Amino acid sequence: MKARHTESRCLHLCTMPDLNGELEELHAAVVRAVRDRIKSNPEVKNDDLRVAMQLLKQNSITASLDKDQAAQLKSRMASKLDFSALQGKVVPIPIKGDEPKRHV
Repeated sequence: MKARHTESRCLHLCTMPDLNGELEELHAAVVRAVRDRIKSNPEVKNDDLRVAMQLLKQNSITASLDKDQAAQLKSRMASKLDFSALQGKVVPIPIKGDEPKRHV
């Protein structure tokens, strides 16, 4: 009885049409739709970007910078993260537990 069940199951799976082509087409359509939605909208919404990031992550799409690009990016980020204007304006607040203990 068990062998017969396996045979019927194999017959069913073996005769299923190959859906790889359709899945590839569907995947390509989804990618194009997400890309077009982001490109065509000057004020892209966070949800659209989140969907795009999720799609990239699920498909193991990553990017890396060469040394020159990394140096340029670090320089641009450093200029945006310049906190020198706050020097003298920020007062440190002691965190409880970090204060020196006084022994009486």
